[in-house]
Amino acid sequence: MEIMSALAQAPIRSNFIGRQFFAGYQLPIVMLRFDSAGPIRGPDGYFGLLHVTMGTALLDGAAGPIMVSAPSVILLDENSAPTILRTQNLCIESVYFDPIMINSVFTPALLRAVPVLEGTVEQDAYLLRRFIDLGVTAQPLLISATMHRRIGEAIQRVRDEASVQGDEHWPCRTRSWLIEMLFQLRVANPQVEHLAAPETALDRLDQVLLYVHERFNTEFTLDDVARWCASNRTQVNRRFRELTGQSLRQYVINLRMRVASSLLRDTGLPITEIMTRVGYENGSNFTRTFRAAFAQTPREHRRGI
Repeated sequence: MEIMSALAQAPIRSNFIGRQFFAGYQLPIVMLRFDSAGPIRGPDGYFGLLHVTMGTALLDGAAGPIMVSAPSVILLDENSAPTILRTQNLCIESVYFDPIMINSVFTPALLRAVPVLEGTVEQDAYLLRRFIDLGVTAQPLLISATMHRRIGEAIQRVRDEASVQGDEHWPCRTRSWLIEMLFQLRVANPQVEHLAAPETALDRLDQVLLYVHERFNTEFTLDDVARWCASNRTQVNRRFRELTGQSLRQYVINLRMRVASSLLRDTGLPITEIMTRVGYENGSNFTRTFRAAFAQTPREHRRGI
């Protein structure tokens, strides 16, 4: 049973070694997929970019439990290795890379020791500064639907170039797509998303946000949440407002609209299917709620009006 559990938690790994071109050369980049409970860890000395493409998870990091939800990005320095405690429909696509992929002189220690480097070296360092920013590292960064799509495309191009190795320029093209991804993130400058910071991963009252994310597209009440927490409506409502700054009802509506927005922009699913996926049965109600959130109908939102 322990062996089966360990296998279930093992991430899907892709690392890239030269074949026909540069046989035996190992590119200092590794791609991992995480979708179940267990540690999130890359090779020693590598920075990590985690792209949360689907679902929700409760992570245990150095500063305590953290809620993450798609679409978002998490940047990890070489020392960060959070653990996934609980998940709901989770998929994290990650890219771990040695800083020398960006500039051959870079090490994490150098980037920390020298706040401003000289000339074009500092331009390269600009791409990596947020990986060592203590206010950002290992925290979920909220990204737009457009950025979500761009990051996903760049990760796929990195994987394709490094896997296919079509000619002798495959390492250069792989590096170029990595730089493109880092540049897009740096320019967009996404901010930390404060979904919640529970005091303990064991207290059900502090896990109420995970309960909500697991069931956001179903019908449930504050009483249902209180029963799950073995608490009462007053305590749950107070704790939820402390964690989110919103009422339970408003938070669920905002979460549904956020997921609907991503599905409209990033998939070709029919609007009626998106409506049901985020918990609505009535089209008029869905459209009215969506318009209140985005000042657009779902159809206009999809067309980018």
